[in-house]
Amino acid sequence: MANPDHGVSRVVHHKDFYLRGGDMTVLVENHLYRIHSYFFERESLFFRQKLVGSNDEDRGSTDTNAYTLDDVKSEDFARFLWVFYNPKYSVYEAPLDTWLSILKLANRWSFDNVKELSLDIEPVEKIAIYHDNTISRLYLLPSYVAVCKRDKPLSFTEGMKLGMETVLRIADARERVRQHASESGIRTPTFEDFEDSEVELLVREVFGLGSRPASPTPPTASDQRATPTSTVKLGNPPKGNTPFAPRSNGGSAAGAATRSTIDTMRSITFLHVHQHLQQQRGTTPLPPGPAGSTTGSGQTKGQGQRDSSSGNK
Repeated sequence: MANPDHGVSRVVHHKDFYLRGGDMTVLVENHLYRIHSYFFERESLFFRQKLVGSNDEDRGSTDTNAYTLDDVKSEDFARFLWVFYNPKYSVYEAPLDTWLSILKLANRWSFDNVKELSLDIEPVEKIAIYHDNTISRLYLLPSYVAVCKRDKPLSFTEGMKLGMETVLRIADARERVRQHASESGIRTPTFEDFEDSEVELLVREVFGLGSRPASPTPPTASDQRATPTSTVKLGNPPKGNTPFAPRSNGGSAAGAATRSTIDTMRSITFLHVHQHLQQQRGTTPLPPGPAGSTTGSGQTKGQGQRDSSSGNK
C-alpha cells in the first residue's frame, strides 16, 4: 500500500507496536501503529480533544482511515510507546537519547505523568534537559533539592549548562539553608542536617513554584448524568464561577442553579397571567408590597377602599 505523503515508501505495520488487540491505528511516517486509545485518552489532553472531538467516528479504526501524526519521527514515537508497553514493569532503563525523545513528545502532547518519570541521570543534567525543552520546573523539585543539599557548589561547566538565572537561584537557596541553620542554633551545620521537605519549601519560594500540574481527569458517569442535555468539549470549560461540584444531598451546583432558574420563570409566568386576569376584570394590579397586599377577595386594599367610597357617593 503506497502513500503519496511519503513518496515511494511502502507503508508497513510496525514490527513491535501493531498490536492485535489495539483499537486505534496511527500513521507515523511510513509505519502503521495499532495501539490502545485508552492510554492516550486518559493521560493526554491533546489526544482527548483529538479523539473525543472528532466528527468521524470511524477515524483510526482501520489502516485506511488512520490518524496521521505530522512532524513526528517513527523512531521517536516507538520510543514513546515503550513507556506504556514496557515488558519490564516499573523498570525504565534507557539511554539518554531515548529519554530525550520521550520527553519532547510528552511535553508536546501534555503527558504530565510521563514527564514526571524519574530519569536515572545527574540532577544538573536533568535540570538542563528540562529547561532546554521548556518543561515545567515543578517536575524538577527533587533535582533542585539535591543540588542545594550537596556539599560542593556548582562547577563552572555546570553553571554554563544551567545558565545564570538558575545558578543565582540555586546559590540563593543554598545561602538561605545556611542562614536557617544558624538561626536554629546549629554551630557547624551541614546540608544533611535538613530534611528534604524543609529545603523544598525554600526552593519553592526562591523559584516561585506553586502546586504541581495534574493530568486531566476523564469525565465520570455522575458528571454526565448531572448535565444530560449539554455537551462540554475539553478545553472549553463552562462559563461562570460555579463549578459542577457535588453537593451533600447528592445533587450538584449546576442542578441547583437550573432549579432556581425554573422557579424564577414560573413566578414570572404566574405574574403575567395574574395581570392579564386583572385587566380583563377592569382592575389594575398594584406592585407587590404592603401597599399592594391582596385581600381574601382577590382585590387590593387600596382598590377596595376606592370601590366603597364610589358606592357611598
